[in-house]
Parts: sequence; C-alpha cells; structure tokens
Amino acid sequence: MKRAGGIRTRPKRGEYPAALIIAGGRGTRFWPASREERPKPLFSIGKGSTLLGDTIARLKGVVPRERIFVLATAAQENAFRKALRNLLPASNLVLEPEGRGTAVAIAYGAAVIRERLGESTVAVMPADHYITPAERFRETLREAIGLARAQQSIVVIGVAPSRPETGYGYQEVGAAVEGGFRVKRFVEKPSLAVARRMLRSGRFLWNAGMFVMDTATLRAEFAAHCPKLAEAMDALGRMRAGALARAYRGFTLDSFDRVIVEKSQNVLGVRAGFQWHDVGTWEGLWEALGGRVDNVLVGEVLALESDGVLAHSSSRLMVLLGVKDIVAVDTPDALLIIDRARSQETRRVTEELKRRGLSQYL
Repeated sequence: MKRAGGIRTRPKRGEYPAALIIAGGRGTRFWPASREERPKPLFSIGKGSTLLGDTIARLKGVVPRERIFVLATAAQENAFRKALRNLLPASNLVLEPEGRGTAVAIAYGAAVIRERLGESTVAVMPADHYITPAERFRETLREAIGLARAQQSIVVIGVAPSRPETGYGYQEVGAAVEGGFRVKRFVEKPSLAVARRMLRSGRFLWNAGMFVMDTATLRAEFAAHCPKLAEAMDALGRMRAGALARAYRGFTLDSFDRVIVEKSQNVLGVRAGFQWHDVGTWEGLWEALGGRVDNVLVGEVLALESDGVLAHSSSRLMVLLGVKDIVAVDTPDALLIIDRARSQETRRVTEELKRRGLSQYL
C-alpha cells in the first residue's frame, strides 16, 4: 500500500527497522560528570565505552548502523559529533533547536526517519540505560518489532520489578496477544504503598521507556491525541534550521507517555528478557555496576577499608580511606562528595550553582 508521492504506508515484512536514540537532556543528577555541553549519555562507565556507545552497540544485528539515528539538542552538537565520529554516519545526528520533551522529540525524530527512509518500523529508546546481556536485549527487541508490525500497534517493553520502586512508571499486564500482551493501564511513579501492592500482585512491570511502532501507526496516534504533532510529522523532517526553531517555540513541553501512550487504546507490551537499570542517579549507576557486591571504582581510584563506595576520577589519582556509602566524583574543575543514599539530591547542587551565578560549572 502506498500514499501520495509513492511512499509506502507500511514497511515490508523482513525490512530492517530503524532506531531513534533519545540522547538530549542535561542529566543534572549526574553532575559534575554531566554538563550542559557534555550530557550523561557521553559519560564513560569505566570500560572504555559510554552509555551512548553501548546503546548503539546493542543494536548490532537488529538495526544497521545507517538506520540508527541519535537525537540531541543543537547546544550539544560538538560533543555528540565527536562521540559519534566512528560509530554512525554524520548525517544520522538529528538536532533539536531546544528540548521540548519526548513527545516532540519522537515526532521530530520520526519525521526525519520518514523523510530519509520512507515509512519504517522505529525502535525508540533512551541513550542512558544500562542493559545486560546484549543478546537477550536483541531477542526482546526483535519480538517487539514483530508484534508492532503484525498488530500495527505501539509496543512497549516491560521489566519484571525487583523492588517496590517509586521512581519508575509501571504497566499492568492484560490479555495475551501474539507472544506479547495488551497493556491495561499505566501507573506513573506510585507511592511506596501502591508500589508494594503492585509488586505483590505480580501483574505489573516497570515501564522501560522504550517504544516500537511503524511511523504510520505513530502518525495515526498523534492524529487521534495530539493533531498538532501529527501535522508536525508531515513537515518537520524537511524544515531548515530557522523554520524548525520557530516551530519548536510553538510546542508544549510534554512527554510521549502522557501525550500518547497513557491515552491510546492501541498499546501492547513484551516482557524484557534482560537485566535493566535506568541510570538516573549516581546510586543507580552504583547498583548497575555491581555496587551491592563490591565498591564501584572508575578511573584511577584506590579505596582502602571502604565499603559501598562509587568513586569516579577522570584526571588524577583519588584515594579513599575508611569511608562508607558515599559517591565521590572528581573532574578537572569540580569535585562532588555526597552520601550515596542522597544522590537523587545532586540536582539541588546544580540549582544552587545557578542561583549563585556559577554557570561555568553547569
């Protein structure tokens, strides 16, 4: 089936999918390693790679590199071009004039993919998740792609919860559909009591923030729930920088979950076959890298008689003696030492620096 201009309205069976990696955002809870011009996805996790590099590598064998697109903001262009130099074609870095939330980001990214590749199945994912093993991720992603194509639906990936987490969104598992399931509802960041009840019920999964759908399905969902973004999908992919910036100023800041996923009746899910960590804070990174078993030391760090430590040094030797449950992050111009359990509060530091006029450290 084709639409005006000869562009297919559905991808062919067996055709390679595309991927849109959302890599913008400032990652203020990862200060001082994450800055406005060097965001969290470019952070080295201690084995010669970055969160973004690992995200791209996980797609190998499922999405060809020429069909992988990375979306960031124009202010971050230099850092991302350098990071992607040997990973992806230069034209596959897609730049937003400014951040306007994931609803606009996905509409714009999908518009660019549609313009470049024609109608495609697109896997949308954040650049800052820590996932192992990679092959199990690929298996799950293939399942999601097959389900999205067969059912012409938005497919989300759900992770079996290991604890009553209040910082994540949840999805309730409904009736089985072709190896997946219908999502009955979404619950965003519940209270601890509600999270405990959901965990006990066995019916809820963590929402991993990954979406798979055909571009035609996506446009239809935007048309039903946010017509302005449906129109944007038809135009943004061809806009020059000035027109794009003007268009962006007219968009409301909002998330794809709120604008589409929580309203749509066309959302299916698959269960993740992999270990997943949303590396949103320093403590999250500590846990992802095995902190519950041992200290996590990145860079040139010596820890003596210390326990529960995450230490990162980018430029010089760091020595810790007799400390417990802390995060210590050393960069060339800033040093952070914080109780690990309070790492969510790092955002307070960036707010205070801004208030005091110390924007050179942001």
